[in-house]
Amino acid sequence: MAPGPAGGHDRGVEDPAPAFDFRSEPLFGAAVALAALPDERPARALAAEWLGQVDRLSVNPDSLNRYPFWVDARFTPLPAHVPPRAEWRAWRPSEDEVCRREPGRFTASLVLSPVLADSAELLGRLADGGDEAAAKVLAVVLPVARRDFARYAEMNHAWTDTWALWQLARRPRALRLLHPFALALADGYAARAEAAGGVGTGSRFPFHERPLVSVSAQLAAGLLALGGRQRLAGRLAAWVAGRSRPDGAWGDADEPPDPLTTLVAADLLGGLEPAWDPGPTLRWIDARRRPDGALVAMGPEAAWLTLAADELAERLSRPFPARFRWPGLAVEQRDRRTGLPFLGYLADLARLFAEVPSLAGAPVELAFLDLAGFGDWNNAFGMAAGDEVLRFLASELAAVPGAVAVRDGGDEFLLVAAPGDDGLPERVRQLRLGFPARFRARFGEGALPVAMRVVTTRVAGRDLEAGRDLLGIEIARLKAAHPKPPGGGVQAAVDAHRAPWNLPRPNGGEPV
Repeated sequence: MAPGPAGGHDRGVEDPAPAFDFRSEPLFGAAVALAALPDERPARALAAEWLGQVDRLSVNPDSLNRYPFWVDARFTPLPAHVPPRAEWRAWRPSEDEVCRREPGRFTASLVLSPVLADSAELLGRLADGGDEAAAKVLAVVLPVARRDFARYAEMNHAWTDTWALWQLARRPRALRLLHPFALALADGYAARAEAAGGVGTGSRFPFHERPLVSVSAQLAAGLLALGGRQRLAGRLAAWVAGRSRPDGAWGDADEPPDPLTTLVAADLLGGLEPAWDPGPTLRWIDARRRPDGALVAMGPEAAWLTLAADELAERLSRPFPARFRWPGLAVEQRDRRTGLPFLGYLADLARLFAEVPSLAGAPVELAFLDLAGFGDWNNAFGMAAGDEVLRFLASELAAVPGAVAVRDGGDEFLLVAAPGDDGLPERVRQLRLGFPARFRARFGEGALPVAMRVVTTRVAGRDLEAGRDLLGIEIARLKAAHPKPPGGGVQAAVDAHRAPWNLPRPNGGEPV
């Protein structure tokens, strides 16, 4: 058995699947197919099956038959791993009366958004890969799904709505396909959270205006995925971290801890809190699995929740830099010329880091680089050809593992490593030394030479912007010292632990 993450959790990622048969699950067929990766045959077969149902769909947008897959647990055939309907109970005991009084609405609040998000993710992935059946089904499903998600954006129920936002936040293709509705959800509930002092609150009895871990974690995840409002995302994450129970679980208000609240809280902190130990949480989750391996909060979601918990356990088994959750890139922060983030993205990162204590103190490596010879290239071939060089460089930087690339301006770029990672200077060195050959392969052996000048440093997360300013000063010095560096470029390191305005010059900028 593979060793688990810190804290002694011993459920390895190589463990066999639970004993129950996912193929018998009608409600979460998309989640089942996603779990079958990398073998795409079950997913393609499922898409073909759904295509066969398209002509039978109801035109009534409120019909239970509006999708080619099951979206309502009331009439779904129950597989063996789902508890009998008579045993279904609200995972938060205070809502059990509501669950009994309105079972259809209550179960829909739990199952509809994950079914839609996972189905959209599956169909989008297959359609991107050229699967015609999936593309046809997606064209039918999307208009109806958009109407359903528009209802969440009406902000009628804080838990249900932010639960839907969280579903999109964890499925990138679904988020892309339903982006306007995710943005409306996030903006609306972010305004509510700001008014409540930086915490997500309930909107219905019995949790009206009460601070809730679930709503806070789900909203924070949505804000992270969408980009923007990163200061609020960090405040929400810090608040959630402070509400962990001694056993590593979470519950809402004064309710007992439950699997759904624990799942969304752990999912958030696993990507944002380097000091958080996931071991107790994973042990708490495993202790609530049934003998067949299934995890149940209410009942109909058993297959989905089991797979989500397994996904979480696998992710939390990785070192923190490998699971750090980079904020999404808002449209207004994307440089259209290169596709990379503008400098405003770095400011958003700094806001996020400042609000999460262990991120604020985490070591972060930075690299600042420019292209020597780029001005000569522009003068010789024109701005359009210069833009091609910038796009090529952007693709090179985007391929650096464990880091995000940011366009600072002109031919100047930043690389920001994940918190706690310590290999960026060497990865940049390899990139720099191999760049001339790849440049010639792209633009021709007779192309004017273009080489990288690079300055690197390490700062605490709270000092990201100060680190960028420091490197901006030092790259100017390196340019003056090496106006025409050798083919492999030059690279220098700066000690950012000295007083910012009394730093030594780089190590001469000698070729490395």
